[in-house]
Amino acid sequence: MILNDGALQVTESPKTIRDVRNILADITKIHYNAHGIPDYDKIRLSQEYTALIECVRLLQLFSPAHLESDDEKTAFWINLYNLLTVHAIIHFQIKLTVWERPHFFSSSEYNIGGYRFSLFDIMHGILRGNRRRWRFFPPPFRGNDPRIRFSLNSPDPRIHFTLHAGSRSCPKIAVYSHENLHDELDEAGRRFMNSNQFVFNPNSKVLTCSKILRWYAMDFGKNKAERLIYLARFIDDREIREALIENSSTVSMKFINYDWHLNSSE
Repeated sequence: MILNDGALQVTESPKTIRDVRNILADITKIHYNAHGIPDYDKIRLSQEYTALIECVRLLQLFSPAHLESDDEKTAFWINLYNLLTVHAIIHFQIKLTVWERPHFFSSSEYNIGGYRFSLFDIMHGILRGNRRRWRFFPPPFRGNDPRIRFSLNSPDPRIHFTLHAGSRSCPKIAVYSHENLHDELDEAGRRFMNSNQFVFNPNSKVLTCSKILRWYAMDFGKNKAERLIYLARFIDDREIREALIENSSTVSMKFINYDWHLNSSE
């Protein structure tokens, strides 16, 4: 379902990239607490939500081809994914979990420059370089799909620390800019890898971690050792970081259940 339908009173949208970022920044600053928990009912009645509706409607006039550098593309699509998630949760009146809405991730869509983009399209088609969602699913953009030209050629695995699907086990929502993107992605990685979802037992050499690292394992490296070395760079504790690197071939990974309950103040 396209959430930004509606008649337009203008013919061009020169500030779309900046506006998307600013709207998301306003919403997270005003309506999210220090722990990253929002009050969706207050957002629904706020002037920031009204501004969101007006802003995303202009996306109908925006061509993703105007995004030039990989940093600009990555920041824009991350922010848009997170904004669409907030919009969809409010629009569909989600109360307990996003799974209340059948096919939430494929049915929450924006019209961007005349093309439909769902949450799945943005994540897997654009930010992951048109990779399969999971093993038995085809890539989002197939055949002569014109949207494939917007896909990132060199996807950055750090996007998995940024995409917020409104659930308790998701990375904390934040706002990203192409000017400082790599510092912001590193900070997102540190925030995620030093959360209570990651516990390393040096005696048993078991890393208990988020299922995100299981679902998208190949994005972080070709094998377990490669993945652990990559992930270790974000861990603040020096001893744990070094232990993971030194024992990357023998550490076992245990994945905790993903909590899909809505991260709301209700």
